[in-house]
Amino acid sequence: MSLKLKKKVPNPRKVSESLMEFTPQSLDTKRAKETMRTLPYEEAKAGVSRVIERPLEEIGALSEWDLSFSEYIEEHKNSTLLFCWYAKYVAVVFSPADRHGIWVLQRENVGGKGKLPQHTVDALERIAKEKGLC
Repeated sequence: MSLKLKKKVPNPRKVSESLMEFTPQSLDTKRAKETMRTLPYEEAKAGVSRVIERPLEEIGALSEWDLSFSEYIEEHKNSTLLFCWYAKYVAVVFSPADRHGIWVLQRENVGGKGKLPQHTVDALERIAKEKGLC
């Protein structure tokens, strides 16, 4: 009897989330404070398209998971979205209204994306309040 092994395809969500460790120590507070700003819907929509969707579409690898980032922006079309650099190469967009957010890592040939953990949103929200953005 022969056994056929199925190649296990990694869950893109787990792979993306594992690329970036979101710990309180990984937050570059100075960078986040200096770069945090309100992000207009059109700019957020264009950014997700440029950084996530188009590159993956070009190689035929665009998935439902990848499209969920555009959905996040669309769901927050009428909300305040805030942008900042969480750390070198890691950009975040989050909504103080519902306390959720997304992140993207863009460095050379390495990329990753995911949803922000709650403790990260809490830390970013504190910075936003200090800056009077929420």
